[in-house]
Parts: sequence; structure tokens; C-alpha cells
Amino acid sequence: MKNISLSAVLIGAVLPDLDFIFIFLEWFNQVHRIVSHNLLYVVLFSIIGAMAAPAGRKKAVGMGLLTGGIMHLFVDSIMDNNPSNGEGIALFWPFYAGSVSPFNLLELQSEATWQEPLKMIPVMLPVFLYELPFYLVALFLFLRRKTGQVAPHLS
Repeated sequence: MKNISLSAVLIGAVLPDLDFIFIFLEWFNQVHRIVSHNLLYVVLFSIIGAMAAPAGRKKAVGMGLLTGGIMHLFVDSIMDNNPSNGEGIALFWPFYAGSVSPFNLLELQSEATWQEPLKMIPVMLPVFLYELPFYLVALFLFLRRKTGQVAPHLS
């Protein structure tokens, strides 16, 4: 696993949802799954991450971020349960703003949408609980990497 960083894969898989820091702002629903859920965003973050990585790790970090980000985009494109901002993701934004979804595996089980975040959170709780271990592993690996305690085969 010298050619790809597991820590970077996990961090890359979380990066597209950084836009959730804006969830309580009025315009959140107009940008979620658009501005941060596209190939340009993932590629840019991968390049920035690779440039910021230590010498000898640049390729592994860049490829890890790219892999994690693309996996996130794929999952979100096929598991959309918030039709208020369109089914799928804006994969080619800003060049094409249309949503891309090869198929949808989820149906919305509630009338709540991200336009009402406090009502949507209980609806999404099962998804959050499913994702939580991945966020915790990413955080754990990131913190261990910062302290230099990650074994070479996990880095």
C-alpha cells in the first residue's frame, strides 16, 4: 500500500461533505451536492493534499484523496434521499450543473428535506450512524499520523 495512503482515502471520502458546516444557513440546500460534490472539487483537493504532503508521500496522499473522494461521489450519486436539491450530484459542475445519477437506491421516507435541517436530521440518523465509524477511523488515522504513530502498512 505504498502507492496509496489509507488515511488519505478515508479523509478524501469525507471531504465532499465539508459543506455541512453551512447546514443552518439559508442557501445550504442550493449548494449541497453541487459545489463540493463534483470531480473538479475532488481533483483540486487531491492536488492540494498532494502538494501539502511530505516528500515521498505526495503521490500516495494525492491518490488516496482522489480515490476516497470519487468513492463518495459515486455513493452519493446512487443513494439520494433529498430530492429538494435534485436527485444525484452535479458531477461536472461548474461546466454542467445538471445532476447525475445512474440509478437511485433510496426513496425518501419523509417529507422533510435539508431545507429544514432540524427535521431532516432524525430522518438521516440511520445514515449518520452508518457513516460514523468511517469518520472516526479517518479522524483516528489522521491524529495518529500527526503524532507519527501510524504503522507503515496503514499509512
